[in-house]
Amino acid sequence: MNILIWTDLEGVSGIVDFDKHEELSEKDKYQRKLMTGEVNAAIKACFDSGADKVKVIEGHDSIDFLALDERALYVPARYPAVSKLQGWDGYDYILFIGCHAMEGTKNGVLNHTGSHKAIAHRKINGKFIGEVGTAIYEAGEYGITALLVSGDEAVCNEVKAFSPGIFTAEVKKGYDQFHAECIHPIKARQLIYKKTCMAIKQKYLLQPIIIKGDVIYEEKYNDKKSIDSRRNHLFTKVIDEKTIEYQGSTVINTHGRRCGLKIKEY
Repeated sequence: MNILIWTDLEGVSGIVDFDKHEELSEKDKYQRKLMTGEVNAAIKACFDSGADKVKVIEGHDSIDFLALDERALYVPARYPAVSKLQGWDGYDYILFIGCHAMEGTKNGVLNHTGSHKAIAHRKINGKFIGEVGTAIYEAGEYGITALLVSGDEAVCNEVKAFSPGIFTAEVKKGYDQFHAECIHPIKARQLIYKKTCMAIKQKYLLQPIIIKGDVIYEEKYNDKKSIDSRRNHLFTKVIDEKTIEYQGSTVINTHGRRCGLKIKEY
């Protein structure tokens, strides 16, 4: 049993501000400690539940690699963070740790989609979707089942509506985008460990989620500059001065094209 752990930062308990990427600052050390603690709880739960291999794929440069559970493989954050450049092949299940809700979600802590400044919304085949939902679709195309999401209450509700039956670990509750009630890091790790063990034990209740047929991946941006930087990507269609579509046969290749990959077959 091989398990991926997909990480973000904004959904970690104790985090209520966007990462300023101030490397080696006290805040950076604090964020890494909180993030790594939650990821390690998930790694431990995976191995305690019979996993043969666990790989952590990082969404932010926010993990302390030296403090990470040494049993896990690790893919550092690097743009573009796409599945084919992170080695998703050969895995059975995926967990999502430190997640946030999509842009515009009421009481969603640090809610955004892709970029909190640039993107107004994302749709896949006409359905509004966030970062986690996009990754769940990608995982499904590899035959990977999404088992659990940890983060704030808003993202847990978002994902349960998207994938009924998925396990969630709510480590904080938002009052608005920048204010939240957070549980202590020790309690957050205990909750993630417990829910991960439960999810793996009942993994047979869930199946990969896959879109059948062609994919239209739409993003609306907050400025024309974002469109100009993407209009020459492969298989794109500019809808208006702020909206663009990426077209393909899978979410994997449309997301790759959205990120500007030049490989035609991606």
